[in-house]
Amino acid sequence: MSAPLTTTESPEALLKRLAAAPELESFELALYDRQFLLLAISSPEAALCGNPSSPFCNPVCHARRAAKLAAAEAEDQPRLVHCPGSLQNCLVPCRNTNGQRIYLLIGGGREPQINLPYLEELACLNQVEAFPLLKQWNLLPQFKSSILLEAGRTAQSLFLSYTAPPPESHNDAPAPSEALIEALLQADDVLAAASDWQTLSETINTLLEPAFGPGSICLLEPGENEPDLRCLDKWPASQIEDPEFSSTEADPCERLQTNDVQLTCLPLQGDNELFGSLLCCGPALSARDMQILNMLAERLTCRLQQLTNPKSSPGDSDLSDGDFNHLLTLTDPQELCQHILEDAVSLVPANKASLMLLNSNGSKLHLLASSGMNRAMAADLCVPSDQGIAGQVLKTGQALLVEDLEQDPRISNLPRPRFQSKTFLCLPLTTGSQHHGVICLADRQDEQPFNQQDLDLLTRLARSRALIIERLHNRQQVNKLLGQAALDPNTGVYSANMFKRRFTEEASRATRLQQGLALLLFKADQLDGASQQSTLDLASRLKNLVRKMDVLGRLDKYLFAVLLPDTANEVALSIANRLHSQKDDEGNDLPSISCGIALYPNNGASFDTLLQSAKDALVRAHQQGGNRAMPCQSSANNDKIVFL
Repeated sequence: MSAPLTTTESPEALLKRLAAAPELESFELALYDRQFLLLAISSPEAALCGNPSSPFCNPVCHARRAAKLAAAEAEDQPRLVHCPGSLQNCLVPCRNTNGQRIYLLIGGGREPQINLPYLEELACLNQVEAFPLLKQWNLLPQFKSSILLEAGRTAQSLFLSYTAPPPESHNDAPAPSEALIEALLQADDVLAAASDWQTLSETINTLLEPAFGPGSICLLEPGENEPDLRCLDKWPASQIEDPEFSSTEADPCERLQTNDVQLTCLPLQGDNELFGSLLCCGPALSARDMQILNMLAERLTCRLQQLTNPKSSPGDSDLSDGDFNHLLTLTDPQELCQHILEDAVSLVPANKASLMLLNSNGSKLHLLASSGMNRAMAADLCVPSDQGIAGQVLKTGQALLVEDLEQDPRISNLPRPRFQSKTFLCLPLTTGSQHHGVICLADRQDEQPFNQQDLDLLTRLARSRALIIERLHNRQQVNKLLGQAALDPNTGVYSANMFKRRFTEEASRATRLQQGLALLLFKADQLDGASQQSTLDLASRLKNLVRKMDVLGRLDKYLFAVLLPDTANEVALSIANRLHSQKDDEGNDLPSISCGIALYPNNGASFDTLLQSAKDALVRAHQQGGNRAMPCQSSANNDKIVFL
């Protein structure tokens, strides 16, 4: 017997989360208490045992008693509950925060055989006509016992994988990485407003609590006799005895960890003087998150240094410029790198500059941005990642400041670039242990050697810009994986790439058999305020509209496409018009949707041509008021139809 699952969510929130899982979206869901009284249900008329609102459920039938009997047993594994009316359900035991048993019921489907006498009995009990009930019964999906049990095990895994939010936090709070990046963007403005230790402590709490949770941050003064250690409330007392967090020894970072809670102590030190310590108690941080936290500690140290010695004037923050937020919106790597390089040259003026990034397998460095270089030479320039000055900097992860190119022993055996002066800077772009590329500056504009101050300024800029490069790289990887996926993760229909592949197959079949092939594009007329739920509703309506032989896919956020094999223009128009006559359960009109229709090969022999013809028809449907289907009225110029 396995240990019972425990959930800290409300019944409504739990059902909403489970219903969003692709593996469970085909089923109806309900939650019951230990006496099998209904707590929450996914839809008012869900075909689930004991739901009095459903026309298919008999509140006094023995299936409900069977469910209660199964619930009374100590078994914690999913188990099937059979209904005499041929409804199928899977019972998943779990517990609430009080340790009391609750039960998730998964079902809403029927067996292939219909128990007509029982269905007639249900019609009498629920005071509905038997024939419409029979038609509605046929619309219920059919599930095998193995499918239901698999859904139950999936629900169990979702219980186990879910981590409840910390007390008094919001479920929509950003992840630690996003919250720390947001704190980094706000740090310079909000820290500048703090005028003393108390307001500074309150400010740093405001910045970091979204990442670590309430009461998780402590700012300690050096030599404080009775420090406020409220952040240790989350830390087991046995782990720390008589802590001395204000040690004068310059320890870069001390971390103590138990289970999922990590205590991080950062000394706030500048110019060989300890200004205080920052304590953070919360979730374990990745190497990248620790880098962001260190950058925040540097800004806090700068502000402490200003308050302690008002005459000191540290260099301007590299995150205070308004262009930083613009960098977060860029999606083209070359454009992003060019902006980063321009920021570097404006910070440390140089006549020549370059920024190179590693390729996907890490074997070569590609030049993505340059300044003061011959454009013809710079185009498509790449070098091996383990050779030259850039390769040395990338391998060691250490910046290289060269005042005299000819006298520096570190580069005596390396190829020497053709700089006009003998001085240059080369820095790695890294996040944690991840190397992304290098940035190089040469020929200082005032013809003086680069110095340590230049290196410090460029290092601070490189840290923040490397995070943006990693962020863009991660998003590209996610988009690539989504593009390679066969199904759209949100709606369960074919992805854009897979739909295009299916078009190739269907077009080849239509050509061989000399049959028609229709492409239909569907798009909601009102996109303002369109939500994820409205997209899911449109996908569901289209799934109910198409036949098994048809192909349904999602081309972009709002655009859905359907391929209708062996279908003429009139039939395609008739099928599309069915969507416009649909109403909800209460008889109200559903949101209006327009459709554009194009036929292969008359309106296009290639996918792109046919798609454009359907888009033109869709635009005409929108222009004529929407909520209608329009066929393409122009023929494509197919001088040569390629047989696929």
